Amino acid sequence: MFYQSDLRSVVIPTNVTTVGYSAFKRCSSLTTVTFEKESQLKTIGGDYYYGAFSDCTALTSIEIPASVETIGNTAFSDCSSLATVTFEKGSRLKTIGNNAYYRCTSLTSIEIPASVETIEKKAFMHCSSLATVTFEKGSQLKTIAGDSYDGAFSDCTALTSIEIPASVETIGNTAFSDCSSLATVTFEKGSRLKTIGNNAYYRCTSLTSIEIPASVETIEKKAFMHCSSLATVTFEKGSQLKTIAGDSYDGAFSDC
Repeated sequence: MFYQSDLRSVVIPTNVTTVGYSAFKRCSSLTTVTFEKESQLKTIGGDYYYGAFSDCTALTSIEIPASVETIGNTAFSDCSSLATVTFEKGSRLKTIGNNAYYRCTSLTSIEIPASVETIEKKAFMHCSSLATVTFEKGSQLKTIAGDSYDGAFSDCTALTSIEIPASVETIGNTAFSDCSSLATVTFEKGSRLKTIGNNAYYRCTSLTSIEIPASVETIEKKAFMHCSSLATVTFEKGSQLKTIAGDSYDGAFSDC
C-alpha cells in the first residue's frame, strides 16, 4: 500500500485488523507508527522477504497493541534504528515469526509477553546489540525455534545471560549459536524442556557452566560444541536424559 514511499508518520485506526505484507516496506523516512486506542489489530503481516515494516530504517520505537496475535515473517526485519519494542499490557500475541526482528541492530532489550507460544527461527538473529531478553511472568512459550543454520537468537553477540521459562519444551537447532558473550544460561524451576537441539549453543565461547533440567531427554549433536570456556556441566536430580548425541565428527560436547 505504501511501499517505498516518503511517509514520515502514520496512525493506524482502531478498526484495522490486518497490516499486510510490504504495506510499509522500505519507507526509509518513517519515524513514527502509532496505533489508535483499543486497537483491533490481529496480524502484522509478512512473508519470506516482504514484511509489513521491513527496511524502515528510521523507525526507532514501536508499541505493539494487546490485540495482536501474530507478528509475521520479516515484519520488522532490517529496521536498523529500532531500539525499543514494547507490548501493550494484556498482550494476546502467540507467534513471533521467522525473521520478525532479523538484523535490528539497535535493539538492546526485549520482554516477551507471557502469551507467546512460539519464537520462530531467525526471529532475532543478528540483533548484535541485544543484551537483555526477558520473559513475562507466567510464560506459555513452548518452542524457541531454529534450523540447520538459523536460530531464533543466533549471532546475538551482546547477549550475556538468559533464563528459559519452565514452559519451554524445545530449544531448536542453532537457537543460541554464536552468542559469543552468553555467559549464563538458567532454566526456570519446574522446567518441562525435552530437547536441546543441534547446535543450540554452538560456539557460545563465554559459557562457563550449565545445569541441564531433569526433564531433558535428548541433547542433540553439536549442542554445546566449541563452547571453549565450558568448565562445568551438571544434571538436575532425577534426570530423564536418554541420549547425548553425536556423529562421526560432531558430538554434543565436542571441543569443549
